[in-house]
Amino acid sequence: MSRRRGCLWFAAGLVLAILAGVMVFVTIQRAAAVPRAVEEPPRVRALVAARDIPLHTVISKDDVTVGELPPDSVPEDGLTDPADAVGQLTTADIARGEVVLRRRLIAPDYVGPKAAFVMDPKQVIIAFPTGDLLSSLDVIRPGDRVDIMLSFDFSKAKPEAVRGQTTFMLLQSVRVAALVYGNAGDQGQQANASRGPAQAMLLAVDPQDALTIKYFRDAGAAIDLALRSPSGGEERFDVVPVDGDYLMQRFRFRTQAVQ
Repeated sequence: MSRRRGCLWFAAGLVLAILAGVMVFVTIQRAAAVPRAVEEPPRVRALVAARDIPLHTVISKDDVTVGELPPDSVPEDGLTDPADAVGQLTTADIARGEVVLRRRLIAPDYVGPKAAFVMDPKQVIIAFPTGDLLSSLDVIRPGDRVDIMLSFDFSKAKPEAVRGQTTFMLLQSVRVAALVYGNAGDQGQQANASRGPAQAMLLAVDPQDALTIKYFRDAGAAIDLALRSPSGGEERFDVVPVDGDYLMQRFRFRTQAVQ
């Protein structure tokens, strides 16, 4: 009897062990079937190019979009707000999907040592010495517009020309792109007593005008600048060259016949 009872207990234990094994197997299979939740790395907002943006392009709202990127892929000066980029000018090519960086943008009306980035591609920038009286007074600032006046004896250029000085307006409404001081790091900033006045100014002109200015400078012409009103724009003044005949007629000087 006791032997029979022991067999029953053994059989019951065996059944329970088998059931426990089956339950463990099923649980493991179910756990394997459920996909593990992947931990997503943290993401940050960043402004990226929606398409390739070439150099010297004014960015529009369609050129950029906001994306979610890993923090280590966004430089410190990466932009996040489209408003900070739209209307700005690119100083380098920006590839599609690339983070838009503040260092690669510049205001279209920027004036200063990086003026070449915003200048008209059909113009050049020349260095103009500040030896004239107006420049030495330190009243000209980047962004101002000036007229270039010359006094020159054209018989130096053409021997058959009438001898005598002629004063005329060589160029009108020339934009001052930047001022250059002795310390290059101070370019484009307001002068102060510690460094003195600017040593030169950068002017944006047409290539042919640049050659003309160089000719007169090399020929020893007397050059002076006239500062325009900020509200004057690019209006051209109607002026005529001044020479001896002009002065005689304007002020009604009388000439005495030579005996």
